[in-house]
Amino acid sequence: MSTSLSEAQKYMSLYGLSTFYILGTLGNFILICILIQRTHRQNSCSLYLLSATIVNFILIQCILPLAIYSATRTDPQNTILVWCKIRSYLFNSLLMLYRWYKMVACVDRAAMCSPYPLIRSFSRARVAQYAILIITIVWLLIPIHLAVYFRIENGRCVPETGAYAKFFSAYSIVISGWSPPIVMTIFGIIAYKNLSEVRKTKQNTSIINFFFILDSKTSCSNRKSWFESGCSANYLVKSSTDE
Repeated sequence: MSTSLSEAQKYMSLYGLSTFYILGTLGNFILICILIQRTHRQNSCSLYLLSATIVNFILIQCILPLAIYSATRTDPQNTILVWCKIRSYLFNSLLMLYRWYKMVACVDRAAMCSPYPLIRSFSRARVAQYAILIITIVWLLIPIHLAVYFRIENGRCVPETGAYAKFFSAYSIVISGWSPPIVMTIFGIIAYKNLSEVRKTKQNTSIINFFFILDSKTSCSNRKSWFESGCSANYLVKSSTDE
């Protein structure tokens, strides 16, 4: 019974990962072809999404083929120390790049919706290019500790025990886990509030413009019935003033 369950799990992993690899590769490739067009490259948010898509494409190509291979065979990262270190570094670095590109895309949308011109000025393609460069350099350097302190123990690629194991747990929870979704949620709420304020301002402006145009182009005698009382009141006030 246990053997049959193990075999079923292997084949489910094999076919599931294979399907994910094909669909992920195709979807990211199509998205890259769309976002790489000139009109999209002039938009700051599109640049962040393009960077995230490219990183996600590389991540799929680097990680999933060996994961598919390991579904029915021994995982090389648990037997080859060099690959254990390289794979741990690559996976963490690419994953964090993907998350941070999406995170700054949320920040960019919140900045674009801001009522303050200075904050809106950060939502530009030039700023996005510098931000992408800085994020790329930072997250290629920060995860280097994984390549140094990961090793093979009891047939598994794991971080070294002791102080580094505690550090890695905190790093995984706070930096890799909590920070991106919390920041994305906060700036998503800010963007929503800013958009709500913009809509209210536009509605109020439209109403004011409507009455202004109506007053300037229509005389009191030709207005509709629901304006007549207001027009009469204005006329009486004006007459009393003239007298």
